[in-house]
Amino acid sequence: MKRVALLVLILSAVVMIAFKGRKSEVVRLEGQAMGCAWSLAYEGDASADVRRVVAEELELWEQVMSQWRKDSDLSRFNRGEAASAELLRVIALAQTMKVASGSAFDYELLEQVHASGFGPEGKGVDLSGIGKGFAVDRVGERLRSLGVHRFVFELGGEVLAGDGEWKLAIESPLIDGNAEILTVTNRAVATSGNYQQFRETGNGLASHLIDPETGSPVLRPRCSVTVLADDCATADAWATALFVLGPEARPDGAPEFFWSFGDD
Repeated sequence: MKRVALLVLILSAVVMIAFKGRKSEVVRLEGQAMGCAWSLAYEGDASADVRRVVAEELELWEQVMSQWRKDSDLSRFNRGEAASAELLRVIALAQTMKVASGSAFDYELLEQVHASGFGPEGKGVDLSGIGKGFAVDRVGERLRSLGVHRFVFELGGEVLAGDGEWKLAIESPLIDGNAEILTVTNRAVATSGNYQQFRETGNGLASHLIDPETGSPVLRPRCSVTVLADDCATADAWATALFVLGPEARPDGAPEFFWSFGDD
């Protein structure tokens, strides 16, 4: 499972800063999905039960993309069954990102991820490098359909901000480092790093992020790359690709990004 180091500062004090002078109440909701926590802060009245809508949307896409559920659309596809229309939609986007990144982002490495000790047994498609970002975008669409436009939604570190100014804190790879604070509006943010899931080696940390050229984990000192894009799936996939390519890479077509480095 891809774990990123991104903390969303939607505590009351931060929300008060972001909405200083506004009279509308900011609502906060939290839950669990896709093996991680999600958080939502939004302003205004919604036309439906927002918590239920968010949970339903996340459950729908987890059932489509999960590599851990044996009965998911993805697991059945990897066993040779036909892909559902929903799964084909995600795979098509993953293929687009593979081409855009010059294959630095590769969604067909499930066997290699498992062999490296970071994923379930199996062969074929692994959407963990884009799936959470894709699901976050779908939640954003549902929120807007309910009339909720001023919001920030986070799922396992992948973030989508709507209207309004929202403060985010990117966790530092430094053991005692200060967070990088961003203020975002109508932007998506994703971070890929090697200091949450890793094994120590003599050549750096071996993480869950696989180099498609070698089929082995990328070896780097403690570090992370953060991507800002118009949608979360793009940010998610490019964060993976850029981590594979390394800090010196400046690929054509990549969205805005920055690196953070640890103590090593």
